[in-house]
Amino acid sequence: MIKRLSVFILIILVSGAAAAGPSKAWDILREIVLVPGVSGREGPVSDFIQKTIPPGFKAQRDGMHNVWFTAGSGKPHILFVAHSDELGWVVDKITPEGRIRVKPGGGILPQTVEARPILIHTTRGPVAGIVAPRPGYDERRQQTDAPEAPFAAENFDIFLGVGSEAEARALGVAEGDSITAKKTIVDFAPGLMATRAVDDRAGCAALLDAALRLKPDALRDKTITFAWDVQEETGLFGAAELAKTLKPDYVFAIDTFVSTDSPLESKRFAFLPVGKGAVIRAVDSSNVTPKTEIRKVMAIARKHGIPVQVGNSRGGNDGSVFVAGGAVDIPLSWPGSYAHSLIEKIDRRDLEALADLILAIVSDWK
Repeated sequence: MIKRLSVFILIILVSGAAAAGPSKAWDILREIVLVPGVSGREGPVSDFIQKTIPPGFKAQRDGMHNVWFTAGSGKPHILFVAHSDELGWVVDKITPEGRIRVKPGGGILPQTVEARPILIHTTRGPVAGIVAPRPGYDERRQQTDAPEAPFAAENFDIFLGVGSEAEARALGVAEGDSITAKKTIVDFAPGLMATRAVDDRAGCAALLDAALRLKPDALRDKTITFAWDVQEETGLFGAAELAKTLKPDYVFAIDTFVSTDSPLESKRFAFLPVGKGAVIRAVDSSNVTPKTEIRKVMAIARKHGIPVQVGNSRGGNDGSVFVAGGAVDIPLSWPGSYAHSLIEKIDRRDLEALADLILAIVSDWK
């Protein structure tokens, strides 16, 4: 009995060696996901990140609102990066009738927002509106050979409940204001939720949680940079700016693995179950992760008792822009379903496994 107890205690000590204290990633996610930060207008979410970084780390911030800190010394230099921007729109013009025409701020699926509430983030505060639906949008489409009219950001209006441009401007709305879907956190069960902007606020939360729990002795004989970059959804622009000065040996891009774990999707590609652990993205649209590095991450995860999955998916990642500077790109994720919609789903176990994996890599990577 004593021998079994000793082994049990050893397992606990080994699995928790990289971190100090319990994970707060879930609580951080539920807060940061509600902060607006449409691609190109990430100021408020960058403020949140900078405020949350532990004071022991010297946070830096550039004119684009990229935020990062570097700690430790020596080789290797390991970069972890998550993007802080979210999908949304920007006010393009106000019509004489007081309707809002928009420009897209990334690739949100337009069919998911028809007749849905939105918030315009003005200098005077948020203004509520609704994406105006097409006539008969709630009726089953008649069988016809005629193609359905497209519904895209370029051809929909936002209705504010006013009848003129002057009334819309009186609310504080102006060209260039960012627009987000009105977010509601839906808890399907304890530790299982869906909302808008889980991509990539979950990655941001995992990095912040890891920073809060990081032990100083984990930084021996290596340099670590944690970065939260901007404008990923519109072209990896924030990462490209960081890559001008940061030259890591390894980059771990922390972003969604777009899983097909939903009822109507084919399971032949990108199927990793929600709730089964963090993810190593072996192949995506911008990167092929070396098999040696996949095995290295998996060995660290096994050592620390962290559940991890490996999969292939579409979509790029911020780490890819650092490869030209000599970095090896090893994207890490969580399995998320319904990506780029209003109901991006995430499991708490996956998020906490991801945060634990980041800490374990910081501790053990050589």
